[in-house]
Amino acid sequence: MKKWFLFVLIPLLLLHSCTENIDLTIIGGGNKVVIEGSIENGKPAEVIVTRNSPVSKPVKLNNILILDAQVSISNGSSTETLTLMIDSASSIPLVYKGSTIIGVAGQSYTLTVVADGQTNYAVTTIPQPIALDSVWWKADPPHDSLGYAWARFTDPSGIGNAYRWFAKRPKKDRRYLAPLGATFDDKFIDGKNIDIFNLRGIDPTSTSDEDKETKEDRFYYKKTDTIYIKFCTIDYATLRFYETYETALQSNGNPFASPTSIQSNIKGGGLGIWAGFGATFDTIMPKP
Repeated sequence: MKKWFLFVLIPLLLLHSCTENIDLTIIGGGNKVVIEGSIENGKPAEVIVTRNSPVSKPVKLNNILILDAQVSISNGSSTETLTLMIDSASSIPLVYKGSTIIGVAGQSYTLTVVADGQTNYAVTTIPQPIALDSVWWKADPPHDSLGYAWARFTDPSGIGNAYRWFAKRPKKDRRYLAPLGATFDDKFIDGKNIDIFNLRGIDPTSTSDEDKETKEDRFYYKKTDTIYIKFCTIDYATLRFYETYETALQSNGNPFASPTSIQSNIKGGGLGIWAGFGATFDTIMPKP
């Protein structure tokens, strides 16, 4: 009897000794400037500048927005100061935008952001765009009216390309959205002709009933949807940022997931991405 008592008592003592109070107020780290910027062929630069927010506190837009940043880009021969504008189609409706320096494939651009006493900078290049060969909608069995957007494309051999897929539905999506898994490189497809498919991206700021968790058609495109596709060639730094960002997003809230460090190309103490997009566009028309 004593033997059984000891077998029960010892594990209980060990469990009690391992109990520790955790102070969640330490979560959040120091203040950081967060930059989400891009430039693509044929378009001027767009940059969102915010502050990070502690995990333990609710996010308040007034606290994270930086409206007095000095944002500029240079293409090596010209420099432009970006202007803060209202953009209702953006994830955050206040965006620093350019107008005179237009993105050109093969050219590099330096971004400088001075905010909250920090000077942050980054360099990106717009790769040569690689167009999709064809695009179509395909039902996902057992559904006959719900499915995914598909595409066929040929990856150039030996270049080491990386890609990011965006899509939107006119009159339904405010902006081009990238679903999880939309970023990939040609490590296993170099020089090959392949078919790829993508889920419908979800806008976390949307108020549409179609984006509610309870909807059966979440992540699907409908047979009747018109789908605008933006297929972008990206550089390695942009690839690493979005790959690690998506990994962190998928493991959010999972206590058993390994911590993921998001790979930023911003220098100077800030976080985020300055991305160059070599963009091409296609349209999937609805089926009758």
